[in-house]
Amino acid sequence: MRHANEHRQELVKQMDENVIYFYDQLRQNFDEQMEKSSDHPLMKQIDQWEENSIEKIHQIANDARKQLLNIIEKHMDKFKNDLEYLRQELKKARDDEHFFENDLNKWMIKLNELKNDLIIPQTININYDNNTTPFISKIIIKETTDMLNERFEQSFGDIIISDNGTIATHNTSSCYASVRGKCEYISGKHQIRFQIKHLSNESWAFFGICYKDTTATGCGSIGKTGYGFSGQDNVWHDGSSKKEFNGYKSEFEINDIIELLINCDQRTISLTNQRTHKTHSLDVDITNCPLPWKLTVGFYFSPGDSICILN
Repeated sequence: MRHANEHRQELVKQMDENVIYFYDQLRQNFDEQMEKSSDHPLMKQIDQWEENSIEKIHQIANDARKQLLNIIEKHMDKFKNDLEYLRQELKKARDDEHFFENDLNKWMIKLNELKNDLIIPQTININYDNNTTPFISKIIIKETTDMLNERFEQSFGDIIISDNGTIATHNTSSCYASVRGKCEYISGKHQIRFQIKHLSNESWAFFGICYKDTTATGCGSIGKTGYGFSGQDNVWHDGSSKKEFNGYKSEFEINDIIELLINCDQRTISLTNQRTHKTHSLDVDITNCPLPWKLTVGFYFSPGDSICILN
């Protein structure tokens, strides 16, 4: 017993001196970074690069700033479009006096999401082109695909949503069931990554989109505005499927990482399987599936199939 107490005291000491100390240091560093959030290290990197090669790269630095401003303006344009869409929705509801308490709550949630989107910068990378000259690396501002904090939110049919909205599981029914995400997509490009946690021998799962107000019919079906890719080599558009459309093969397996790219500007969606390195794209007819879109994931046949959002 004495030995056990001494061992416990030693563990507590290590906890305080190592783990807690490291946490406190990390938290302090985080707080310092938050205070300097406007002084982004990537901007300092651009400034230092310009100072070191001022005569040779003056024009390139100006070009880089223009690219950065274009990305910021694009973000602002997207925000403006989202704001205008919400304004029209609010105006119509106010003019018609057709809204309820749940509508007010929904609009407040949307306004808070827009507020957060306004202050959170887009993801930007800086790459260097070493082929320009042996003395100067050309600086390139690169925008990565927007990856939102998507979560499963609304289920149709026998589905369990768990783990803070990141996991959807087909429960006990073998009937078709679907689940939609919380985010609405009206402009820009958005990448959502999934992992297939469990999949039956039928290998049937659906990854795609639908119009945000689409009504699911029957046993949690995709709906008439559904576009996407499913198991058994089916491609879906306007709520109906075509087998092996444009050479599509599903090839889903357990633990596969699946990427769904939603491109509102180009009116397309693309599905990539990281294991097979195959990508399939699908045009979306906005007369049948108008913006904004919502993520839709579907299950069929076997209970227990499960999909996880990795973003």
